[in-house]
Amino acid sequence: MAEEKENIFARRVKDLMKENRYSQKKLCEICGITEAAFSRYMTSGRMPRTDVLANIANTLHTTSDYLLGNDAHYGYDQLKILLASSKDDLSKNQKISLMKILMDEYSRPEDE
Repeated sequence: MAEEKENIFARRVKDLMKENRYSQKKLCEICGITEAAFSRYMTSGRMPRTDVLANIANTLHTTSDYLLGNDAHYGYDQLKILLASSKDDLSKNQKISLMKILMDEYSRPEDE
């Protein structure tokens, strides 16, 4: 069970790093951890301390629960927190794109 959680953590961190265009070096620099420590989290099954985990999650615009596999889908509360904490990092076009997603149901004809 612990091994499964670690694999989920590594996979989700890698996916979010790619999505956010962070190199390992850049992520470590922002989070204040060494690349050696980060490598151990990703390969040897060691899990970061809670403060480091929180820094990684915040940097990747997600939650610690998501990274650990405790939260497979974002609910309203998680999305609200995520958007509120990330809004200053989003471009105008990204914000417009998110608004379009939310408003999509209002743009469909009522017959659908």
